[in-house]
Amino acid sequence: MFSQFDEGDPRRLNHLSLEQQKKRTKDLLKQWRADTGALKQDLKLSDVQHSIAKQYGFKNWAQLKIHIEQSGIARDAVAQGEPSALDENQRTLHIRCGSDIQHALVIAGFVGDFLNVPDPYVHGPVPETATREEFIRVRAKYLSSDNNPSYEQVLQHLTQIFEELEAAREYDAVYLWFEHDSHDQLMIASLLDFFSDPNKRPGALKMINITHYPGVKIFNGIGQLPPEAMRILWNQFEEISPAQYSIGKQAWTAIRSPTPKALQDLIATGTPEMPTMAIALDRHLKQLPSKRNGLNLTENLTLQILADKGPMNAARLFGWYNNHYEPLTFMGDSGYWHTLEDLSQVARPAILLDKQGEKSNTWHVELTDVGHDLLLNKLDWLKLNNVDRWVGGIHINTQQGNIFRSEA
Repeated sequence: MFSQFDEGDPRRLNHLSLEQQKKRTKDLLKQWRADTGALKQDLKLSDVQHSIAKQYGFKNWAQLKIHIEQSGIARDAVAQGEPSALDENQRTLHIRCGSDIQHALVIAGFVGDFLNVPDPYVHGPVPETATREEFIRVRAKYLSSDNNPSYEQVLQHLTQIFEELEAAREYDAVYLWFEHDSHDQLMIASLLDFFSDPNKRPGALKMINITHYPGVKIFNGIGQLPPEAMRILWNQFEEISPAQYSIGKQAWTAIRSPTPKALQDLIATGTPEMPTMAIALDRHLKQLPSKRNGLNLTENLTLQILADKGPMNAARLFGWYNNHYEPLTFMGDSGYWHTLEDLSQVARPAILLDKQGEKSNTWHVELTDVGHDLLLNKLDWLKLNNVDRWVGGIHINTQQGNIFRSEA
């Protein structure tokens, strides 16, 4: 079966087999008994089975067995090229903040419509505005700041997305395909706020909001999974509850607030009906300048990688950041390149960025003396350089004195 990752890559799905897990259970039981001696001779096979099931995110061994069996059936269906259409009995719309699973859904047999809502609210201004049209103009201006694509193209595209969201009420069912990171959670908040109006809802509105996938060591998102996994995830969709609509609405208001307080208050609740939201919003706030050196968490982690590993090319640096240092992966490579530019294209740079070609693996990156001192908290980035950027609705502008900091 095709995988976008090489053998041994921790992001690749390694299919679980029942025989493999049974052997592992017996081996672990022997190991545990040997390690604990007479103290734990009463350990049973079922104890080890339960522990293994929990490691994969299941409540018990029976659930793990069902997952393995269903995965095999899904894999065979996709391999044979004629999987049944799981969404064929209703007019269905699938919504995702990106196009990464669109092809996988087709291969997996889904026939419903697909709507990509790609606007990355983790980057740029996400302010409270008087009208939707004004909000779209703000986002279009930011997203077209490199003039590729043009402002008019982005404006038209964002307007069309909202028009398609308005048309979602015509569907029998709408499915939201999301994961736990701040990129997805900010989009979920905006969608739950939008659909909190009952008049805008389809016949059924369901969501998955996953944090892991069994057999994947480093889970960054649904887009890294093969097509057969889409059929397994289909069984995990749940109807959105009134409490979840409420959390989404609160979160979207807090995200667009000009100060961190509303976000801090919401994070403090733990958002128990949707725990991923509080965790992601907490990570989102860590993109504010740190109290200790004025850098956000992504910037601090970048400098730490270079201090730990030495100079390297930008592609490798992004791999270290995304797969090993970042506690809650949310940023794509294009967003990360902007971070490198922010750290280098200033009066007192923290890194040297030498673009020796068009591809990121030809961009040499190394730490400067300023970068070293920032990691030691001897300098404050906001006092060294002019900073003008947004974290949601919070505008950081050193020249205007608009400064909010995080504890990170």
